[in-house]
Amino acid sequence: MVTRVAEANRSVNASAPRLGDRIQDLDTPTLVVDLDRLQKNISGWQAAMDKCGVKFRPHIKTHKTAEIALMQMAAGARGIICSKISEAEPFAAAGIDDICIAYPVFGEPKWRRIAEMAKQGVRMTVNCDNAAGAQGLSAAAVAAKVTLNIQLDLDTGLHRGGVPVADISAIERLARTIRQLPGLEFDGITTFRSMATQETRTPQDAGHDEGRALVGVAEKLRGAGIEVREVTAGSTPTGKYVAEVPGITEARAGTYVFNDLMQLASGAQEDELALTVLCTVVSHNAREWLTVDGGSKTFSGDMPRGAVRAAIARALDRKISVERLSEEHGVARVEGGDAELGEKLRFIPYHVCTCVNLSDYLVGVRGDRVETVWPVVARGMRT
Repeated sequence: MVTRVAEANRSVNASAPRLGDRIQDLDTPTLVVDLDRLQKNISGWQAAMDKCGVKFRPHIKTHKTAEIALMQMAAGARGIICSKISEAEPFAAAGIDDICIAYPVFGEPKWRRIAEMAKQGVRMTVNCDNAAGAQGLSAAAVAAKVTLNIQLDLDTGLHRGGVPVADISAIERLARTIRQLPGLEFDGITTFRSMATQETRTPQDAGHDEGRALVGVAEKLRGAGIEVREVTAGSTPTGKYVAEVPGITEARAGTYVFNDLMQLASGAQEDELALTVLCTVVSHNAREWLTVDGGSKTFSGDMPRGAVRAAIARALDRKISVERLSEEHGVARVEGGDAELGEKLRFIPYHVCTCVNLSDYLVGVRGDRVETVWPVVARGMRT
């Protein structure tokens, strides 16, 4: 049995990408990152934040890769955001020393793990929208002899969590509770307002409204004698516009590093698409359809809700769109620029974040050659 496992591992390693390989020689399916576009996206967003005099905190949910997070920090990012504690831990281990958990966290084991990262020298910030969560974080911080920064999470329309933004009295009560608990610092207020809740608004209008709503709450809290250090908001569609609002101290975004079909619909440009999925055409017996070797285990299957003939992925520079998935294969409609059996096509996914989470590594290319291979260190981290 041991011999068979060793042989299987050698077979897998033999198909792994190697530096200098041509893109068209890579085994498929595999995720390919255009390094020039990636670096342009990182530097462009950081420059926009610097111009506004606002701190920038990227969300690593999109790339889940330590090397990219370190690139963002080197460009000038204040720190990173994570969704889950297990997602944050490998970045702390990689040397990121300023991490925010951008969701309310509940449960003693989780509170202890946050405090442990703080004990290791990481500046930890946590979202909070209830007194019980604040009390649990306080107990963990006191036990570990550390200080945790708490940002009060506001609901500005997504209804996924947070204190309703219009309920100023509830916001003030929770802020005062946090300020009184040992081991905690009231760091400010934050929100995430998805563009999905604002379909009739432009990203610019949505970003300005998001920023103004938060700044308005901050001013009311300050008027009640509560110090508000940080006022943070934003996403890839709205982040640059949130940063333009006077009074915003920090803006956030995640998908901007790669972008995807979803972000194209929100204003991203074709030359900002930095990640594609390389797949091979494995069947093409009907003129208008072909099958590739990437399915739901590669693309995840996210697509626009309620859309008819929606693209789960679109071929780069070709009128070929994946519209249907099984676990291992994708069925694509051919509308122009036919493909041949065995040809390798690069597809832009609809939702890049869930796509990356299904892959063990990202292949960084410059031109048509592999320059680096990065492990997706936080893939599958859900706790």
